[in-house]
Parts: sequence; structure tokens; C-alpha cells
Amino acid sequence: MSYKYVPTTVFTPIEYGCCGYSQEDAEKHFGKNNIVAYGSVYKPLEWNLNYNRTQNCYAKVIVNKADHDKIVGFHFLGPHAGEVTQGFAVAILKGITKEDLDYTVGIHPTMAEVLVCLFRNLRC
Repeated sequence: MSYKYVPTTVFTPIEYGCCGYSQEDAEKHFGKNNIVAYGSVYKPLEWNLNYNRTQNCYAKVIVNKADHDKIVGFHFLGPHAGEVTQGFAVAILKGITKEDLDYTVGIHPTMAEVLVCLFRNLRC
């Protein structure tokens, strides 16, 4: 068992899931110049028919440039975050890189598809 990348989910009305380092902890551990964050603010397709929903969701990965762009952190705020986090935790444990993620086809319409369309240095 690897305790470095334990997946965690908080089951609140909008679920939150994470695995690995926060951006701040990654910058401390690996060096600020070695860390790049990629993120996206999005609205889930299933919310499009509910006009009363004003919240946005968020996805973010933390990348260590010094280790071949290996993803060292994952954060996901949105519906089904627990399911998305569980699958992503295996990929992180096996050493997924940002390039691996970029070459993955997103399944539409799913919550996880936002992870293949992240933007550099988007902070929220």
C-alpha cells in the first residue's frame, strides 16, 4: 500500500475528491519551479436543465516537470467525484504523466472528461 497517494473523497452536496499533493505542498516538496498546475472550471452537462444551479465545478492536476511531467496531485470538485477519484488514483499510483492525460479521449458526457481538457496555471 502506498500512503503517498491515498485517494480521499468528501461526500458533500457537491463532492470533492483528491489524491496526492496539493499545489502548495508539491511546491514545497519538489520546488516551486518544478511544479505546474492545470485546471478547469466547468458546469456539468446534467446541470444544464436546472437553471437554479449557480455553482461551478473544478478539476485540477499538479505536475512535476522535473520528473517527466508526472502527475503528483489531483483535485476534483463536482458530481460523482468519488468515482472519478477512485479511477484516477490508480493512474497516479502507476505514474501517469500530463502527456498520457493529453492523449486520452474523454468519454462524453461524463464528469471525468474535463480532465483531458485542462488549462495551465488556472487558479481558483
